[in-house]
Amino acid sequence: MQGWFRATIKLLQPYPRTWVDIDLPSLAHNLQVVRTRIDDPGVAVALVTKADAYGHGLVPISRYALRNGADWAAVATVQEGIALRDAGVDAPIMALSPILDIEAEQAVFYDLDVLTENVETAYAMDAASQAVGKTARVHLKVDTGLHRFGADWRSSVALAKRLKEFSHINLCGIVQHFADSSRDHEFTLLQIKRWEETLEAMTAAGIHFEFVQAANSAGTIKYPQSRGNLVRVGIIGYGIDPFNLLEGEARPVLRWTARVTALRRAAAGDKVGYSGTFTLQRDSVLATVGAGYGDGYPRTLSSKGLVEIRNKQAQVLGLVCMDQIIVDVTDAPGAAIGDEVLLIGDSVQVPLLATLADTNSHEIVTRIMSRVPRRYHY
Repeated sequence: MQGWFRATIKLLQPYPRTWVDIDLPSLAHNLQVVRTRIDDPGVAVALVTKADAYGHGLVPISRYALRNGADWAAVATVQEGIALRDAGVDAPIMALSPILDIEAEQAVFYDLDVLTENVETAYAMDAASQAVGKTARVHLKVDTGLHRFGADWRSSVALAKRLKEFSHINLCGIVQHFADSSRDHEFTLLQIKRWEETLEAMTAAGIHFEFVQAANSAGTIKYPQSRGNLVRVGIIGYGIDPFNLLEGEARPVLRWTARVTALRRAAAGDKVGYSGTFTLQRDSVLATVGAGYGDGYPRTLSSKGLVEIRNKQAQVLGLVCMDQIIVDVTDAPGAAIGDEVLLIGDSVQVPLLATLADTNSHEIVTRIMSRVPRRYHY
């Protein structure tokens, strides 16, 4: 009976096919490292938790971060902000993307800080403020060269003056975003120059802001002059540090595992997977692993991706399927059905997969689908 019981427990794995582990103390560690780099208690830290906290889980990540090193949560949309408020988060929340006029009333009702680049949004926020009975909180978004969202830096003073005329709006902040602060030093310095000229012009016009923010992850670490009094920490908060901004101190928060679900032998010359896109160069042992692009594993890693099994790296062969990948485990002796396979973790880190997939680290983690359960470790 005892042996039967043990065997039953082994079969009842809580996450039998694929799952993600989230190490929350590593998140706290990363935020502490960032604060040490800033070394200024007057600078507040917003953890960017948009896109389901970069695939880590919007609500649990935001809650934990706001108790362990973050002062703000920065989301992309009003809907993400509402999800946090509905979950009981009462810390400051900013929505970074442009909002539509029809979202203004919700933004005001849920006490969300929003960004604007025009007077039209201000009209909508002012009307929403009157309807809800709360003062709207607005940050002026300035475009210094990214050309995605924001008022032209040369005309931003005139816009700020217009926004100040609205009696139900608190123009509490000013913000810009870098185009490539991780790699393009020259253009980043140009953006900082434009930003500083903008702030000087605002001061000369008698316009002052409670929050001045320009720095993303790389800006926060590499360009102290861009910090203002509020920084937005994104990818490095999750311990993903492709440009080594934290000099080896970043601790990855996310680990993605799947299991071997089938094994077979195949001969040299055999084709593998849909459309036969990969031809074996040797007799091989192939493992089918229970995760695919339906779980968020990039199809662009077909015949290029790497996983780790039994402490050995193994290559993905053929096209990534919706629910499965095929892996060469010839050099991982003893590989068996049920074995854990690391899709992200240890020797297979996010920046490596991003390079192999010809994308950025952000996309690798944000595309992990909701059907992959997250297991949070406190």
